[in-house]
Parts: sequence; structure tokens; C-alpha cells
Amino acid sequence: MLLYEHPLSSYAQKVKIALREKGVAFRAEVPETFGTGRSDGAFAKANPRTEVPVLIDGGVSLFESTVILEYIEERWPDPPLLPRDPAARAFARMTEEVCDTQYEAVNWGFGEILWFRRATGALADHLRAEAAAQTKTLQDWLTGRLGEADWFGGERFGWADAAAAPMVNRSVHYGLGPAEGSPPRPLARADPRAPRGGRDVPGIRRSRGPDGRGR
Repeated sequence: MLLYEHPLSSYAQKVKIALREKGVAFRAEVPETFGTGRSDGAFAKANPRTEVPVLIDGGVSLFESTVILEYIEERWPDPPLLPRDPAARAFARMTEEVCDTQYEAVNWGFGEILWFRRATGALADHLRAEAAAQTKTLQDWLTGRLGEADWFGGERFGWADAAAAPMVNRSVHYGLGPAEGSPPRPLARADPRAPRGGRDVPGIRRSRGPDGRGR
């Protein structure tokens, strides 16, 4: 099984977490044509948007990280990432939706200033401050949803944790992480390369540019 990814893509990290939680073997590959604008080759055939992640499982080719997660959950149901209770499942999906849309957008915008210098001087300072404020709002929202539980799904690492961990991890890398000891902090230490196994593993990685944005 092949996963087209970029190591800095939060969406690809979410998929890798899910696969490793379930113990599914796969090969991760950065597409040779990624970022070139080319519309030929195996990657473009698998996803005409030429975005990552893309999962190829035999004759099945999927893009969009949430669609991929749903496929993984149904294809390999054990251990489950979604709880059985319908309300709890909706809770997990709603957490993912906010992370995928609002949180990722804030991280992306901050990265545009950091890596590509889309703004400089006073404007850059203002945008960074806005990003910091929005990040805190999102982290406070996640903290409220987590409550006193170890994970968003309760006792087990699950769907919402896989979605939130890469976003919080990126914030920490940008210097916008939650305060030490606050509830979302363990998610920022969760290594997307390894299953949880009940441990928090240091997983902050230095990078040189923005991620391969897809969803």
C-alpha cells in the first residue's frame, strides 16, 4: 500500500497516525512531481488536484484525508478510532472538522509569513499577533472538549486525537504551543511516526518550508 505524502503535511500526518494506530503496513512516498505543476504521471492520475495525502490500496485510489480516514476505519475496524456511540462519533468528527479547516488555516497563514515572507515589518507583526490570538482560541476550545480525559475519545487515542495532534504539534514548532502542563500539550508531543502505545513520544520536527497542503 502506497501513501503519497509530504512530511510537513498535517493532513498526511493524520493519515499516517491512523494507519500506524491500526498496525497497517504502508510505504510513504513524496511524489516526484509534487509542487512542479505537472499534471502527468502516477500522482496526478491518482489525484487531479495534485495534493497530498493520496492513499493507493491495490486498485483503490483515494484523496482527501477525511475520506481516507473513513476508508481506513472501515477497511481495518480494529482497533477502532471512532467510538460506538453516535453522539461521541459526531463529537470526534466535529473536532476533526475544526482542526482541518480553522486550525490548519491559521497554521498555514503563519507559515506563509515565516517561510515566504508574504508580509514584513509592522504588517507581519500584526498578522503574527492575530495568528497567536486565533491559535490560543482554538487551543482553548480543544482544551474544553478534552476536559479531564486523557484523550478526546476518553481512555483511548482516537479519531479526534489523530486530527488534532498534527495541528497542535505545528503550533509548538511555531512557538505558539499550549502552556506546559495544559491538557492539549500531550498531543503536541505525540510522534506521528509511531503508535501511541500509552506513551507520549517527542515528535517535534524542524522544517524548512510550508507543508504540502491538501486535506
